[in-house]
Amino acid sequence: FTNITKINSVSKAISSIVWKYDKNLLAEWVKDAIPLTYYSKFKVRTTLNTDTGVLEIRNMTAADTGLYSVEINNQVQSQVYQTVEVEDVPQPEVEVKPLACDRSSKCELKCYGDITNAEPVTYSWKKDDGEWEDGQDRRDLTSLEKDSVKTFNCRMKNPVSQKESKAFKNPFYQEKPPEPESSPVGAIVGSIILVVIAIVLSVLVFLRWKSVLLILIL
Repeated sequence: FTNITKINSVSKAISSIVWKYDKNLLAEWVKDAIPLTYYSKFKVRTTLNTDTGVLEIRNMTAADTGLYSVEINNQVQSQVYQTVEVEDVPQPEVEVKPLACDRSSKCELKCYGDITNAEPVTYSWKKDDGEWEDGQDRRDLTSLEKDSVKTFNCRMKNPVSQKESKAFKNPFYQEKPPEPESSPVGAIVGSIILVVIAIVLSVLVFLRWKSVLLILIL
């Protein structure tokens, strides 16, 4: 699991942070002097926010049990041991709100799931086979989308996991009927008619010229 250790708010701008684990250095940063540095077994799975002092340790096990302390601006902070176990996000589902929504009313889509103990959670949305777009847990369903978008997906993400919903079928979308294909029989008949017309016209022209020729001979 992941623990995010929060600290009390600091009134002054933070210029130095030192986190310790059982009195051993865990993470250290001093503005314009010491770059952000992680130590020992926490090197590859720790993130320190130098703006807030919040420390995130990923993939914690029982072996990480111990005493954690922090100094902000060279002052030891009291009551800093508020750790939060972040669970995986749930499998989200897309719902239409309100349930009585119709084509002429204002509607929205909600990315639903129980996120208790899974926060902080971010949300993304996808229309049909398009790209994911960042958003909130709710989004408006526009009149244009009611007619043009076939499916919607939503995705939940937190520091330890991400999951996306099954494709939600837009209840207002209607498939356009396929255009009727031209019949090969009709095409053949049409071609025959054109050939017959061409032959008749040729015969008429020939007979006309023949009549003119006979008149000239006479």
